Amino acid sequence: MIKSGLVGRNKVKIIMYLIVIGCSIGICFLGLRLNVSQQHQRKIEYAEETVRNEAVKIKQLNNQVRTLYQNDQEEFLIHPLEESSIVEVEEQIESLKSKAEDFGLKSKDFSMDTSDVVKSKQELVNKINQIKNKSSIQNQIAALLVDAPSDWATTADTVVINEKVTLQKIERMRSEITGNTGVWHNAITIILNEMDNQVKQYNELKQSIERMIDGESLTNDATIENFILSFNQLELIKNTILRKELTDKLELIDKRLESHSAGIVPNGLQEEIVPSSQ
Repeated sequence: MIKSGLVGRNKVKIIMYLIVIGCSIGICFLGLRLNVSQQHQRKIEYAEETVRNEAVKIKQLNNQVRTLYQNDQEEFLIHPLEESSIVEVEEQIESLKSKAEDFGLKSKDFSMDTSDVVKSKQELVNKINQIKNKSSIQNQIAALLVDAPSDWATTADTVVINEKVTLQKIERMRSEITGNTGVWHNAITIILNEMDNQVKQYNELKQSIERMIDGESLTNDATIENFILSFNQLELIKNTILRKELTDKLELIDKRLESHSAGIVPNGLQEEIVPSSQ
């Protein structure tokens, strides 16, 4: 009897312990769920407050974007414009958080409408991409010129191609500005037209000169008339290196013509092609 009573009491104790342990586990589980829920809610509140603040940042970044242009028309970029300035603004735009997904949340978690912030951020992205595109195009064109324009709104009269430029490279630049419109696009087109004209003038004059001489010998095209015509076109070549190259070839032709034409030389030719003695 005594032994069976002890066994019964032990069973009761075990059951009580199990009940206590079960209740403790249940309380902990409920506490964890409540804590997770509270953390999730705090995350949502933080995210929504951050998005509200981003709207203020977007206005500030719009002002920063405008400072990269010469004026409020937002056509021509400031000069000089460092690439680091563009990158700095771009990184700030990319860091903007405008929707629930930016915080690892779902859109249904938000109680606020973020569509305006999303739209404003995208407009900023488009603006900085346009600035990057314009800067890239200007840098590529500048690489084909003797000196880059200090003001891209200036007339094309000051543009001088360098020795690297080709018609193919100019055509590639034209394709780069396809889709652009406005005053900037028109100004770049005028510059490309001038570059195109200079390349064609050089190529045509070079071909005309080369038709007059084959190696060291004159050809049938090496007439005084063709020589004078080529000489008069030298002033059209703005690049001094390219002009000197053609002048040297004309000097060689001139020497060959002298032996056949009793030294007939156009007035002013010597000043153009013969180096002055020091």
